Amino acid sequence: MKRWLGWGGLLLALAALAVWFYLARLTPARGVPSPGIEITDAAATGSQASPAPGAQNPADVLRRRLSELPQHSPKLRAAMKSAEAEMEKKSPTARWWLRPIDEIHAEIRAAAERGDPKAAYALGIRYGQCSRALEDYAPQKLLAELDQEKELADSTPAPRRGMENVGNRISSELATYDACASLDRALLDESMLWLERAGRAEAKGARLAYVSAWTKQASRGRNELIADIERMAAQRTLAREWLEQGLAAGDSDALDQYIEAYSGQGGLLPRDRVQEMVYRYARDLVRSRRVSGFDALWASGPTRYGDELTSQQWDAAEAQGRGIFKAYYEARPIRPQ
Repeated sequence: MKRWLGWGGLLLALAALAVWFYLARLTPARGVPSPGIEITDAAATGSQASPAPGAQNPADVLRRRLSELPQHSPKLRAAMKSAEAEMEKKSPTARWWLRPIDEIHAEIRAAAERGDPKAAYALGIRYGQCSRALEDYAPQKLLAELDQEKELADSTPAPRRGMENVGNRISSELATYDACASLDRALLDESMLWLERAGRAEAKGARLAYVSAWTKQASRGRNELIADIERMAAQRTLAREWLEQGLAAGDSDALDQYIEAYSGQGGLLPRDRVQEMVYRYARDLVRSRRVSGFDALWASGPTRYGDELTSQQWDAAEAQGRGIFKAYYEARPIRPQ
């Protein structure tokens, strides 16, 4: 019995590791260029810009540097692939999320064009992820980050394990960049279109994903907003409508979106510090009900910090936050499926 429990725990651990490894390939997180390194806009063409005559290609330099770092063992990689295969057996569409985009793109696209809402959702998300990957995971940026991580590791007593993790992560990010760069950039610009189709077909999660995608798109700068202001305005109207629907449906992700919007990011809603605190308090209430401390938080109200809000404004935020919780979340399951 103990042996079976041990193997079960190991399988769960490997599955979790596989999810982390492959989702890390999908989700851009950051780019940390160091001073003096020129960042070329490879995303503008969908491929890497040619280096200057006599200069080393950053991607080649990065691959050589990564090859010198410790890597995951073949046994661990095989176990992760096995765990991925098990997840795909349980859910055939898991492959749309787990596999590299250049490997699975044709399949997702064909299904989306046939009218499959889940495929349209996956396609919209992955196109958006690729757009960000081409910016965040450009070889020049990853090379600069590797330099910074190496400098930090050299100052620690046992750098090997840390650099193994760094090397595997950056290798995964470079692989994501390469896979995304193989697609036509015009396809990546269709992210919002496919998310809208998925949202109108009521694919689970698609409408709030559309809201998030619009915010990220609008955050890129004024030039894009001005270039197609009518389209952006129509998309913003739809995003606001779907955000309101998400709140009314008791989706806790809607609270995150309201907080981001009222904090002034993206231009979806006017910046409003009071409303930001309203939704932060409502979110805290929802989260504390899932873990602990709900009664104390309800009784004490939100933590009042800083001097930006008056006592009256904090009182209003507390009352409205409680009202949102009671109206949309109190009767919902503590852990919605």
